[in-house]
Amino acid sequence: MKPPHIKCKRAKEIRRIRKRLGQLWAEKNALGFIELKKPIRHGWFKEIIITHGVEHYKNGAAIREVYDKVEKLFWGRTKEEAEKKWRHQTSKYLINKEIPTISKKQYNRLSDKAKLLCMPFHYMVESKKLRLRYYVKIPRGAYRIRFTRAFITHSKRIDPKLESESALLGQQMKKHGYYETNEKLDKWNDWWKVEEVKKRNRKIKKDVQNLRKYSIHQLLKDEISWEKN
Repeated sequence: MKPPHIKCKRAKEIRRIRKRLGQLWAEKNALGFIELKKPIRHGWFKEIIITHGVEHYKNGAAIREVYDKVEKLFWGRTKEEAEKKWRHQTSKYLINKEIPTISKKQYNRLSDKAKLLCMPFHYMVESKKLRLRYYVKIPRGAYRIRFTRAFITHSKRIDPKLESESALLGQQMKKHGYYETNEKLDKWNDWWKVEEVKKRNRKIKKDVQNLRKYSIHQLLKDEISWEKN
């Protein structure tokens, strides 16, 4: 009987390491956190808050229900970074007129009164596909945008044995032969390579089509070449 090929042995070992790393990740997450005696100052939040003015509206309960669904705050090391993240979400149609939008899934979970505060709209993503989201119509007197200081209040528990084993397995994955095998087992890497080939082929096809703009005499005299375009 033939002995197993070294590549098969490595692939089996990689799968075992991946499974163990997943177990270690779950065990480290289960350790929980330790509350700090003194919070540590750490950055800023830009957030939307509901004010006491919401009590003056008949649909105040619906406003609070919608508010519970939206993404309320964005963190940054400085106020400028928090503002930059806020604007980035605005450019992706996730914030409209200072109020975060909600997805169709979030919209479906709202009550009938809360749904009256939402207005559907379509936007186009990078893949040129339309996506559906909902604007939220909260009265101006019911909310406020503000910057607040951020603090670290808890510290993660660390088990040296789990950290040591995780680091050892990580080093094993980077060894010669193991790294290449791990890359081949990762389907996402293959997908990106396929996309790169498609992009390159589309560019070549476009460049060849651009040659129609020139006469045959220019091409024969090497005055123009698709490789130079």
